[in-house]
Amino acid sequence: MKNLRFIPILLLALGLNSQLFGAIMPVEDIKTAESVFALAENMKPFDAEIFKAELIGLSNSEKIKLIKMSIDDIENSEFSNSLEGATIGYYILAVLLPPAAVGIYTDWSIPTTLYSVCWTILGFLPGVIHAFIVLGR
Repeated sequence: MKNLRFIPILLLALGLNSQLFGAIMPVEDIKTAESVFALAENMKPFDAEIFKAELIGLSNSEKIKLIKMSIDDIENSEFSNSLEGATIGYYILAVLLPPAAVGIYTDWSIPTTLYSVCWTILGFLPGVIHAFIVLGR
């Protein structure tokens, strides 16, 4: 019977210990599509490796949200007739879906988009590299 008295005390001590430990140790920041998009916007120049590392922590729904944000950025730049070339939305799309980025940027030019599809089928990295080359023109 004496052993049973120590169980609630032990559970209380473990609960307090975990709360104190949680307060001392920082909790990992939860990555959102907005934070990744803001990071990509502030990169001068855009670095695909850093961006890929940030994508690892995103859930699939957040990745879809990031794609939608990229497309909105592209539409806003086209609406404002920005002549500065590719915006950050194109580069984000180039890392996530290279043929789509090339197709939108070249206004769905058949040869260039077809090359992008072929490079992406041969390997995802060659597709991303081709997209970056096209966007850099």
